[in-house]
Amino acid sequence: MININIKSSRIRIENLFKSIFSNIPNTSIHFEDHSVVIKHNDPVNADSASIEIIENNYGYKISYWDGYSLAEEESLKDLNKALKVFKRYSKKLGKNLMRFTDNSIS
Repeated sequence: MININIKSSRIRIENLFKSIFSNIPNTSIHFEDHSVVIKHNDPVNADSASIEIIENNYGYKISYWDGYSLAEEESLKDLNKALKVFKRYSKKLGKNLMRFTDNSIS
């Protein structure tokens, strides 16, 4: 199957989420037809760290929020290139969450 939009790339994105965030508590993924958001669910920080990819008329916008402000944002026309950026930002978020959050499990 050829992935032509975010909706048709759902399995690929779910597998990415599972591979990076399976050992990181308090993370969630939210799918819509034209967007995906991976978010750290932090009750202390209302603007918690997240990554989102949004499909619009001009292509794809990928945003990385570091928990304080918009850290990085890219706009691309090609879905495969956009998903590579999304993967890079996901790895960055996972690494930062492992480093800066309390991951002790009771």
